[in-house]
Amino acid sequence: MRFFLFVTLLSSIACNGSNDVAETPADEAAESAEAEHEAPHADEADHEAHAEAAEGTEPAGEGPTSYGDPLTDRDVVALATIVGDPSAYAGQTVKTEGEIAAVCQQMGCWMEMRAEGVQPIRVPMAGHSFFLPKDVSGRHATIEGEVAIRELSADEREHLESEGALATAQTLQISATGVVIN
Repeated sequence: MRFFLFVTLLSSIACNGSNDVAETPADEAAESAEAEHEAPHADEADHEAHAEAAEGTEPAGEGPTSYGDPLTDRDVVALATIVGDPSAYAGQTVKTEGEIAAVCQQMGCWMEMRAEGVQPIRVPMAGHSFFLPKDVSGRHATIEGEVAIRELSADEREHLESEGALATAQTLQISATGVVIN
């Protein structure tokens, strides 16, 4: 836990260019999550600042592997239901599942998830607080996170596409706080 707080603090300093440590880890996490909604990748320095933490992400094993916070016991909402009426879920925390269509090939800081009959959606890892292995495309995942609707800027689209993203025209995203890969 101390290591996570230390990495979070270092990441906050690196991303914000500040060494003001008066804020609590909870404040920093909230700011980091807010910044993710604003811009999933502010610039290349963002990746460099988080790259060291991502290096420890091991490939997912054969059984279920968890990343981020543990999933709660809330009911699973079908991804197709969320995609069908995203405004009904905007700002809400949901649990959903689907197939991992793509993963950030730089750090594992985002994935795209799809379900049958549904275009892939963006799933950033909330505030870069955890990372997924880069080799889990095609696996089934259950995620929990906050639904947001936002258009990406041209720079954000270009950046994400350089990392292998395909769903950059999609305005729906779920900022994952926890992921279980099966």
